[in-house]
Amino acid sequence: MEPVAIIGVGAILPDAPDAPTFWQNVAGGRYSISEVEPQRWDPALYYDPDPKAPDKTYSKIGGWVRDYTWEPLSWRLPIPPMVSDAMDEAQKWAVACTREVLADHGKEINRDRTAVIIGNAMAGEKHYETALRISAPAVVRYLEATPGFASLPAAERSRIAAELTAQMHAELPPVTEDTMPGELGNVMAGRIANLFNLHGPNYIVDAACASAMAAIDASVAGLNDGDFDTVITGGIDRNNGASSFIKFCAIGALSATGTRPFDAGADGFVMGEGGALFLLKRLADAERDGDRIYAVIRGIGGASDGKGKGITAPNPVGQRLAVERAWRDAGLDPSACGMVEAHGTSTRVGDVVELTAIGEAFGGAGLAPGSVALGSVKSNIGHLKAAAGSAGILKTIYAIHHGRIPPSLNFGTPNPNVDWSAAPFRVNTELTEWTPRAGQVRTAGVSSFGFGGTNFHAVLEEYVPGRLPPDRSRAVAVGADLGGTSAATGPRVTAEPKAPLRGATVVGAADAAGL
Repeated sequence: MEPVAIIGVGAILPDAPDAPTFWQNVAGGRYSISEVEPQRWDPALYYDPDPKAPDKTYSKIGGWVRDYTWEPLSWRLPIPPMVSDAMDEAQKWAVACTREVLADHGKEINRDRTAVIIGNAMAGEKHYETALRISAPAVVRYLEATPGFASLPAAERSRIAAELTAQMHAELPPVTEDTMPGELGNVMAGRIANLFNLHGPNYIVDAACASAMAAIDASVAGLNDGDFDTVITGGIDRNNGASSFIKFCAIGALSATGTRPFDAGADGFVMGEGGALFLLKRLADAERDGDRIYAVIRGIGGASDGKGKGITAPNPVGQRLAVERAWRDAGLDPSACGMVEAHGTSTRVGDVVELTAIGEAFGGAGLAPGSVALGSVKSNIGHLKAAAGSAGILKTIYAIHHGRIPPSLNFGTPNPNVDWSAAPFRVNTELTEWTPRAGQVRTAGVSSFGFGGTNFHAVLEEYVPGRLPPDRSRAVAVGADLGGTSAATGPRVTAEPKAPLRGATVVGAADAAGL
């Protein structure tokens, strides 16, 4: 593939209302896991420490977003208060992260050639509330079917039913013309394109916990095919409600004690929420335009588990294939790898399966035992589900850019089912200066695996000016619709037959971000 530059970042994550704060947190080893607050969902209603208790969650800890800025009118974004009230927070986070991405880039983008591809799996939580409101008649019917209620006088039954319905309507969001577009996950990318007047394709990608990485994969492919010239991509997840906790607890997936990837005490993952978005551009175009480049995406590989032990059981075959394909796509040998940001969910079996798969994929690279730093951002903020891959990518981008590998937290006793003496990995437990091996640059692999057996792995590399010549075999360029010539990349050939655009619109970051 043609290398792709990461030229802008934005994030809303636990204890981090923006991307720089997130980096400060992970570099400083901050642990952002805490108990749920009752105003989010009440443990008195849903929590039971007994894992076998039906329709209850035995876990009440998570990585929660409690602080972020939402000021659309001061940002000069056309979102009236009634529309804002109907928007799920997932959409708000997506818009706020996009604003940060564009402000971080700080330069012009071509609106006509900018796409929006976002990873999201379950929308947010607002649609549960409006669905409950709409279900009030069914709730009343359940009430009427109880013997105790049926024994009451008709007038009393009517009064109680009316009061119940009124109470539900008072506490739950109203259903208006703004409800459906405000709460649907598949409107998230369209909301960004609408507010920032972007005319490239927009859509969301659902690959469960690998959604963000799948979105980045689609974005890289679109850039390589010349479908667009810049793309806003990444993942957003705001689905940390009681129902998600209860359903994951029903399969024993959650931890009630904490997140500790690769440790012997790992007993399940901790749910988190948030999102991270990126602005991507073909490397040759970014170099030509003098963009600030955080890191370079060299390759991405994907694979499915295929037939295995079960639909939710990880399979090292699929994971290994994704890793191998990513490094092959990058045209690099894994011997260049200095850091692996693992999926690292903090389950004893899942962690072992993942390290086995990566170890097999790296098996012929000649890496010395313990020579590759290993970590998982889930040790800091929990498992962001659809946005998990974007959090891992953001951590890796900053590690490459700043030349420092953050610590992976809560690793004390190594998982005994991993042969650490032979594995090429060591869990990095301290903030470490990242000095690449002689003749190499800082290079990392990032994994993201999805519920249901979909796997992705990306290879990221430090940016060194002029190190990677443009791939002139691909007919792509910024403004390919316009043709022309660039001193940096040579003749620009139209990537697909189409009439030249007239008056192609270009937007400055200050204008787009409402600054």
